Amino acid sequence: MGKVRHAVKLPLALIPKPKPRPHAASPSTPPPPPRAPPPAHPPANPAKPCKKPQGTSKRSTALPHAAAPAVQEERKPIRTPADLAAAIRAAAAADVDAAAALALSAPPDVPLPTHSLALLLRHLATTRSVFAARGLLDKLHPAGEEDGAPRPNPAPRGALLALADAVCHRGGLREISSVLPVLRDHGVRADAHLYNALMKAHVAADDPGAVLRVFRQMRGDGVDPDLVTYNTLIFGLARAGMVAKARAFLDAMAAEGLLPDVITYTSLMNGMCVQGDALGALKLLEEMEAKGCQPNERTYNTLLMGLCKNKKLDKAVEVYRSMVAAGMKLESPAYASYVRALCRSGSVADAYEVFDYAIQTKSFTEPIFLVAHELNMGLCNHKKLDKAVEVYKSVEVAGMKLESSAYASFVRALCRSGSVAGVYEAFDYAIQTKSFTEVTAYSELENSIKWLRKMKS
Repeated sequence: MGKVRHAVKLPLALIPKPKPRPHAASPSTPPPPPRAPPPAHPPANPAKPCKKPQGTSKRSTALPHAAAPAVQEERKPIRTPADLAAAIRAAAAADVDAAAALALSAPPDVPLPTHSLALLLRHLATTRSVFAARGLLDKLHPAGEEDGAPRPNPAPRGALLALADAVCHRGGLREISSVLPVLRDHGVRADAHLYNALMKAHVAADDPGAVLRVFRQMRGDGVDPDLVTYNTLIFGLARAGMVAKARAFLDAMAAEGLLPDVITYTSLMNGMCVQGDALGALKLLEEMEAKGCQPNERTYNTLLMGLCKNKKLDKAVEVYRSMVAAGMKLESPAYASYVRALCRSGSVADAYEVFDYAIQTKSFTEPIFLVAHELNMGLCNHKKLDKAVEVYKSVEVAGMKLESSAYASFVRALCRSGSVAGVYEAFDYAIQTKSFTEVTAYSELENSIKWLRKMKS
C-alpha cells in the first residue's frame, strides 16, 4: 500500500462557516429582508446622516474613539436671598473665591443676607487675610466719592463683628490690629472682645507698653473694660515685672464695680514671686481669702513654687500642708521645686514622704519624672541608697525615662556601695528606654567603674 497523503490544513479564514438552517416562517410574519454587506471603507463625507434604527441604544451610534460629553449639572437660578445664601454656603467650604464671586454676581434685586456675608468674611480672614476680606467689603459696599466721607451703604454690624471674632480666635497681632480700621471705616465701634484679644496678643509678644496703649485707646473709644480686660492687663504687667502698676489696676477694679477673681489674684502672685516677693504673695493670699475669693490649685501651685525658689521653706511647708488638707493636687513642676528644696535643706526623709504620698494618692496632674529625678539625686547625695533604689524601681515600673544627671548620681551611689549588678541593671534600662545617647550612658558607667576600681586598689 502506498503512503496516505496528509490532509492539507487550510487557514481558518478560508474554511466556509456552516450556514444555520432557516426556520420555518409563520404565515403571519414575513421573512426578514436580506442584510446588505458592509462597505469596505466608510465614506469620508457622508451626504446624509444615517437614521438611527428604532430600538437601538445611544452607545451604538457613538463614534468608536469619541469621548462622551460630560453631563453638567444645571445650577439652580438665584431668585431669592435664600437661594443666594444656599449657593454661597455650598461653595464656601470648597472654594471661598467662587463663593465670593457668587456674592458679587448676584442679581441687583437679590440682597446678600448678613449671615452669608459673615460666612464669607470669616472664610477669607482665616484662609486668606484681613486684606482679602476688606477687598470684598470694598466691592460690595464701596466708599463715597469724597475722601473721608461716611460710606453711603456700610456693611452690616453683625458681619463685621463676625470678621473681628474670627481674627481674634487666630490671635495674630498684625491682623487684629488691621481689623480696627475696617470697623471704623464702616462706622462700627469695636467691642471689648476685640480689644481684649488685641491686648492678649501684645501680652504674648511681651510688650507691656502696647498693652497699656490699647487699654487707653479702649477708654478713649468709649468702650468699658470688663473683667477679662483687667485680668489680661494685670497678667501682662505682672509678667513683665511691673508689679506695682499691676497692683494699682487691681485696686482700681473695685472702684468700677468689678471684683477681682482668682485669675486676677493668681496673676499678681506669680509676678510678685518672680520678682522675689514671695512673702508679699503670701499676704495677698490672706487678703484674697478675706474678701471671699477662694484660691484654686493653680494659686497654691504658683505660691508653693515661689516660696521654694525664694528659699522660704518653712512657709512652703505650711502651704503644702494646706493643700493636702484641702485634697488639692500639685502640678509636677511645683512638686519638683518642693522636693528639691527639701533635699537641699537636708530633709530627705520628708522629701521621700512627699513623693510616697503623691504616688499613693495619685495626686500628680503631670508625669512625675521631674519629681523622681530630683528625689533620686537628693537621696543619692545624702547616702540614702535604699530609698533611692525604691524610687528607681517606681520609675522603672512607670516606664519613665531617666534623666542624665539623676542617672549619673544613681550609678555613682551604687558603685560606692559595691552594687555592681545594680549598676549594670540601671545601665541596661537606660539603653532600652533610650533615655539619652549611648555615649552618655557608657561615659557615666565607665567613670563610675573606674572610680570603683580605684577605691578597691
